[in-house]
Amino acid sequence: MTIKIITDSACDIEKTDQQEFNIEIMPVYVVENEKTYRDGIDISSEEVCENMRQGTRYKTSQIPYGDFYKRFEDLILENKPFIYLAFSSGLSGTYQAAALAKRDLREKYPDAVFEVVDTKAVCYGLGHIVYGAARVAAAGCDMETLIKQISYYIDHIKHVFTVTDLQYLYRGGRLNKGTAIIGNMLHINPLLDVNKSGELQQIDKVRGEKKLVKKMVDYLETNGDQLEKQVIGISHADNPELVELFVKMAGKRLNIKRFKIVPLGPTVLTHSGPGTLAVFFFDEWKEAYQF
Repeated sequence: MTIKIITDSACDIEKTDQQEFNIEIMPVYVVENEKTYRDGIDISSEEVCENMRQGTRYKTSQIPYGDFYKRFEDLILENKPFIYLAFSSGLSGTYQAAALAKRDLREKYPDAVFEVVDTKAVCYGLGHIVYGAARVAAAGCDMETLIKQISYYIDHIKHVFTVTDLQYLYRGGRLNKGTAIIGNMLHINPLLDVNKSGELQQIDKVRGEKKLVKKMVDYLETNGDQLEKQVIGISHADNPELVELFVKMAGKRLNIKRFKIVPLGPTVLTHSGPGTLAVFFFDEWKEAYQF
């Protein structure tokens, strides 16, 4: 029996890929004042971008224990093996909630075949892992083999981010007002990645968008492996011009031919804001893992 792949809405995977492999996405909750939305169901990236530009402030709320317990138990009672691939525990408590549900359900159903995995990834970094896992699962492998493949993806996925408008980090309490104002005035943007613990960290500051994109391409060149053979993932928040500049520069300099470009989902967008650009690739490449 094929192992079902479940993830959450921090995963910026294409709808066509989601449908092809019957990937289930559990929604993170997006909160606006007294209103609560389910990411990707009740609210879209386009709505969040537009509303944030008009001054709306959002928060997110992790998927609660009860949601995981109910959905996991339903699948167990259907005798359906599954694996939940959670977005980084370094950025949310969602994985911990799922792990608690796993613990309690293991006690109740000791013979059930399921797993919960912290991917230490987010956006299309998580999307890369989920897509790869879905392809492996579709080949009919057992849980042990699938976990081994997923562990490879987790060990070798790389993220590089930038935020082009610092006011949204200030609004969310992640940057002080003075730094945001000065940074925007001088067009200074942070360059960030995700470390091995799944936490976001700043690695550089760059002035000007062309230099920023060049730094991102430098990062790929330094950290990537056989990039010309990979599909490079790109998540962005309504910033097609910066995406076009990156694709042109990376394609020419690194001979990259294939990109998957997807909207940045509301889960991350509500924190980083419109203008965000994030790029994902692997730092070790084997033909056996080609998508």
